[in-house]
Amino acid sequence: MTVKEKIWTYEDYISGKIPPDVSEIINGKEVKKMPVGGFHGFLEHKISFILSKKLSDKYYILVGEVGLLLSSVPLHLRGADIVVISKERLKDIPKGALNIPPELVIEIVSPGESIVYVLEKMEDYRRWGVNRQVWVFPEEGVVVIISGKGMELYSKDEDIELLEGVKLRLRDLLKEVGYESGG
Repeated sequence: MTVKEKIWTYEDYISGKIPPDVSEIINGKEVKKMPVGGFHGFLEHKISFILSKKLSDKYYILVGEVGLLLSSVPLHLRGADIVVISKERLKDIPKGALNIPPELVIEIVSPGESIVYVLEKMEDYRRWGVNRQVWVFPEEGVVVIISGKGMELYSKDEDIELLEGVKLRLRDLLKEVGYESGG
């Protein structure tokens, strides 16, 4: 007997039928991931705080596996760590996933995440129309920025511009939590 894998649809999503342990859906198929640790949460908090101090009058800063609806058919739903989207473009924050590309997505790569998974997610965001992606690799001590300029690689010691002059240095964040080894 063959067990058929469940293919989730947009109708399943909007009717609330998808179980809460499903973190992403790629071409209708569920992707389950382990919950992230406290260090990951700390980096999300610190980066979103830095953004909020400078940009909250013009942008919504959304944090914590923010649902991004890349496609309704087939259902393609990604979860982003930090999303920055213009208040001018997004009049109200939806209860469900965002269905328009934000100006900025920030992802913090957890230990053990497959590079194939990361590259596929980068490409999904690019195809969907995210103009700027910031990928933080704390274990390696590097940050990758994908934008109209292509792909740029930064060390933890360099100032990184997130958006509109808002900068951070990865080393400072790592030090703050007592994590000096990254890279």
